[in-house]
Amino acid sequence: MSNFQNQILIILAIFYSSILLSAYFIQYVLNIPPCAMCYYQRYPYYFATIVIILSFFKIINFNQVFIILLLTSFISASLSFYHIGVEQSFFNELSSCTSDTKASNTENLLKELQKQPVISCKNISFQIFGLSLATINFILSIILMLVYGIFLKYEKQNRRDN
Repeated sequence: MSNFQNQILIILAIFYSSILLSAYFIQYVLNIPPCAMCYYQRYPYYFATIVIILSFFKIINFNQVFIILLLTSFISASLSFYHIGVEQSFFNELSSCTSDTKASNTENLLKELQKQPVISCKNISFQIFGLSLATINFILSIILMLVYGIFLKYEKQNRRDN
């Protein structure tokens, strides 16, 4: 791998790590608990970070990284699109986003009440410039898909010309 490719991978590793650190900052420092969909939207970022780290060990080559990141960004965009739809009441919440307390007896009711509260995926508990984090994630994922797609097209054209 060239020095330029290493620099790009380092920038991407910092970028993806920063997004995850921001989510943890909002959750643990600002004390704003995420909903289930917010947790699900972190998974593509975990995966992308692992893929980038694997590329440093030459387990995945440079072009494969961008193909995987393109697909990961698509999954991230899909998850955030669904979350936006839930926030706007276009889609129904997942069962993990609601707390249906159906306790059959007092003991089960006490167990249910002692659990961590379930945060509704409809509630927007944190916004930046009036946009929910799901909306920001959607926009970011679409931009990343475009960037990765352009990069892959450029690389394919470069290989053909050489």
